[in-house]
Amino acid sequence: MITTLATLLIAPAAGGALLHHLWQSRPAPALHTGLAVGQIPQRRRRRAMAVRREVRA
Repeated sequence: MITTLATLLIAPAAGGALLHHLWQSRPAPALHTGLAVGQIPQRRRRRAMAVRREVRA
């Protein structure tokens, strides 16, 4: 009896806290892509990373 009552009181609060956390941690919406009308998006290429070579003395 007491466990059922405790579950009925705690479950909505836990669900609400979870929903609040998920809502607060959602990614921000992209406001604009920076492209003008008619432009085709280009893939941005990353430069190759520098390779450290051994120094011969």
